[in-house]
Amino acid sequence: MKLNNLACAAAAMGMALGAQARAEEAEVLERVTVTGSNIKRIGKEKALAVEVIKKEDIDKTGASTVIQLLDRLPAVGSLLAGTNSGSFAAGAATAGLRGMSSKYVLVLLNGRRLPNYAMFISGSDAFVDLNTLPLSVIESVEILRDGASAIYGSDAVAGVINFKTKRNYRGASASTRLGQNLDGDGNEQSLNLSGGFGDLDQDGQNLLLSFDVYHREPVFSRNHATTRSNDYRFLGGLDVRSGAQWGYWNDRTPNPGKTNALAKPLPGCPPSRLTSRPSGSVLCVSDVDELGTQLAPRTSRYGLLANYIRRVDGDAEFFAELGVNRSETPLDGGYSFVQAIVTPSWAIYPRDGGLGAIYPDFKPTDNLQITRNLSENGRRLNEIRSDTYRAVLGGRVLRRGWDMEGSLNLGLNKVDARQSNVVLNDAFLAMLKNGANGQPLYDPFSQNNAAAALRPYLATIANTSSSRLSAFEFKASQDEWFKLPAGAVGVAAGLQWSHESVDARPDPLLQSGKIMNFAVQQSLRASRSVLSAFGEVNLPVLKNLELQLALRADRYNDFGDTFNPKLTFAFRPWEPAMLRGSATTGFKAPTLPQLYASRQAYASVYDYAQCADRGIPRERCGLGSNQLRSGGNAQLKPEDSRNYALGLVLQPSKALSATVDWYQIEVSNTVQSLDPQYVLDNPGRFPGFVVRKPSDMPGVRGDIEYISAPYMNIGKTRTRGVDIDVQYDWSLGVYGKLKFRNAQNRIFSYQESQTETDPLLEYADYGAQPRWKNVFEVTYSKAAYSLGLAARSYASYKNQYSQLYGHGGKLKQRVASYTALDLNFGLAPFKGFKVNGGIRNLGDRRPSYATGEGFGSGVAGYSGAATDLWGRMLYLSASYAF
Repeated sequence: MKLNNLACAAAAMGMALGAQARAEEAEVLERVTVTGSNIKRIGKEKALAVEVIKKEDIDKTGASTVIQLLDRLPAVGSLLAGTNSGSFAAGAATAGLRGMSSKYVLVLLNGRRLPNYAMFISGSDAFVDLNTLPLSVIESVEILRDGASAIYGSDAVAGVINFKTKRNYRGASASTRLGQNLDGDGNEQSLNLSGGFGDLDQDGQNLLLSFDVYHREPVFSRNHATTRSNDYRFLGGLDVRSGAQWGYWNDRTPNPGKTNALAKPLPGCPPSRLTSRPSGSVLCVSDVDELGTQLAPRTSRYGLLANYIRRVDGDAEFFAELGVNRSETPLDGGYSFVQAIVTPSWAIYPRDGGLGAIYPDFKPTDNLQITRNLSENGRRLNEIRSDTYRAVLGGRVLRRGWDMEGSLNLGLNKVDARQSNVVLNDAFLAMLKNGANGQPLYDPFSQNNAAAALRPYLATIANTSSSRLSAFEFKASQDEWFKLPAGAVGVAAGLQWSHESVDARPDPLLQSGKIMNFAVQQSLRASRSVLSAFGEVNLPVLKNLELQLALRADRYNDFGDTFNPKLTFAFRPWEPAMLRGSATTGFKAPTLPQLYASRQAYASVYDYAQCADRGIPRERCGLGSNQLRSGGNAQLKPEDSRNYALGLVLQPSKALSATVDWYQIEVSNTVQSLDPQYVLDNPGRFPGFVVRKPSDMPGVRGDIEYISAPYMNIGKTRTRGVDIDVQYDWSLGVYGKLKFRNAQNRIFSYQESQTETDPLLEYADYGAQPRWKNVFEVTYSKAAYSLGLAARSYASYKNQYSQLYGHGGKLKQRVASYTALDLNFGLAPFKGFKVNGGIRNLGDRRPSYATGEGFGSGVAGYSGAATDLWGRMLYLSASYAF
């Protein structure tokens, strides 16, 4: 279950083809535990597809955070960058593998679990926040692109990402990094100080202390050509500039002949900003310069890591790890807004004739719907502070050939989310209806409100959440349990007990539903315990055929028992080639929020039924935000999965290596909330799930009150693809060396179902799942100098929006492929001193525009890495070891 982290270089050597040649030249090889197995061994390529990224490779990517590093890897997807203030897990970052959600990926630090983030993706999915892992202290990353539930537990359906830090470090080092995009924002700085005291081999003990700090200034949409405007017609898209900043009104008077009440801007709009929509509505639009939209928020992170090892005798040692991390992210929360139907009895009804003087069809007896931002006091600010604490205590001993280890792992993540400038719903609406009792009256039909008129109705809310992890593990392994004619049999076995809990406490104002634009949130206190037993055997059947058999039994206190086997083989018909494969089952228990939480949120949907009643064509039906209600379901069943993999490894020479790994993942009984658009489009299948307000027009359905979408075991997921990795080292003799590498993930199919009885729908070749992602790298090195160029490419894919809604053929049917270049250089002018720098997105390539709707929270609607929206980025790092 847990990695021993003895010699990162040797672990990488045992698992990566690129490291094989170096392993053959090493004089001493250690027995290590590698990702995907509990048996310590000396070896070269194994039956598992593990990608190893070392410190020197990390530096060459130009990444400043873990999520930026993972974003450039072909097999990694489903990223959450932590830049969306509207996310349930605001400020946190995570990533998935092979197109699947991050909830199917297990994240480890030095082979051990980390506490989950105290908030949840979409209010339901648990994950580890990658922002709690400072990139500067990571020595290597091992990515197991294979199901590993039989080895690690139910989180590892799609794979494992294991981050490793230094071990037995001696001396001291300091490193710093500066980054800046050429458009003038997003300046970032980082600093790491590390010191190692004592030598494990000579002194019998070693203490590593490391301190890390990272800071980045915000990145604004207005500063970058790609995101400078929400009018995407220059990219072949639509004009989606907002009319809510200035404000607009609709006539909502019940009238059988009035089927399409068009939006009209509030009086006083500058003529240059008046824009007609396809529906016939006219808006006074605002763009990102006025709205102040951010692509990335200001971020500050601090981390302290301590690692102590003491050797009791030659065959036993005690170890302890301590980690403390803080992340502070003030996220732009946008403006509060009001959307209400105002009748003539309201105090703020426009009786002065202002609307009538401009709009001849206005009648002072009409009911008016007003929509506008409440911007007089500025935007909401969502300040997220996340603190993560981790402690590991344990010991290991070697007795009679058995390598035994016991450890206690404790973790805590605590999140405080404070949001200011929110509006008290009941008090504000009461003022609009009844007046302000002698105080300044806020008039939503006027652009000249004083800030003091809104201030009495503003509030600050604070949410607190905590997530705890306690785990105890004992395991033993022996790589030569007994001998067979083909070689030694290795074995590992162990027991693990773990307990996780979550305690989420929303602000009382949120629990009572008193904040405008916020759904009701409820407290959640829940926990789970799991007792596990696992075993593993490496069996050399023939000299050139090895099998790995693994079995894990888990007993959940809330779900009973589950057994998950795994079979892996490695067959070498001749020395330069190896065939490898695996088959495994998986088990994914519902998360605690899916079982016990009560969730309300807002979802953007198209109410095509109401549009049809109003005579509005489908392609002109507007997107609306509606309340979504879903809740915990204690009757949920676990998800079941099956993983299959088959790969070919070729290494005809020390200079050339290649791997081709085919995979197929099948997940049944997936736990998910019903898609609100699907529920709305199929009301006959879900009676009572769409609740509407009373209709204000005969023959027209009422507005949506809320959509019910509970968690259910309703889905299926099937995905197939292949990972390809080719490397070639070309020696130029005294002139240095050229290294070529090409890595690609190609998706053959990615299918999901909306409900248990629905057919699977194909999602490959659409925006979220382009058919392939590719990274090609060439590096020249000579002595202490290197120069590298990397090309990151994404396939073209279908424009789903244009195919669904057409817009008269104005939108492109396919989105163009995309390639960005990164340049890197490195030098070591004297002993202990290293300099690394480069340019990300060297050609200042604009990511391909994907949809007709804009990019919403920051990057949806574009292919490529999120940071490519920032244009060219320069970075320079330096380190000195002494």
